[in-house]
Amino acid sequence: MTFQLTFQVELGRNLRIARALLNLTREDVAARMLAEVTVQAIGTWETGIRQIPIDRLLDYCRVVGQPVASVWPMEGGRVQVIHAPRLRSVKDLRLRPLAVWAEAYGNELIRLTPDAIEAAAVLCDVAPDWLQRRLLKLQRF
Repeated sequence: MTFQLTFQVELGRNLRIARALLNLTREDVAARMLAEVTVQAIGTWETGIRQIPIDRLLDYCRVVGQPVASVWPMEGGRVQVIHAPRLRSVKDLRLRPLAVWAEAYGNELIRLTPDAIEAAAVLCDVAPDWLQRRLLKLQRF
């Protein structure tokens, strides 16, 4: 997979997460965008089949209430995107340090790089692979 294609897939995944956090459908996003956009176009952006034009990306982010930086893929590995309120609501006491940390993020999306997950695992006194799996469960909608 080329860098460009990987980037598009990651960006699409992050857009889909941002939309799902608001319980919006693709139809909802299309209806709220300033320019006329089809539901099919949104689907191709969210799956990484097509690259989203920058003006549409800005508008999509406006609709879902997130800055572009929160959905923009980061270099150097897969980034986990977690909705701060979800992280704050975890009941597992091992994740309490992360839940407290997430309070500073309000209703935003938190992006965790592999290095950040390693550091968080040390903070929570858990194995990094366990933490990564647990965070993936928090991403599911």
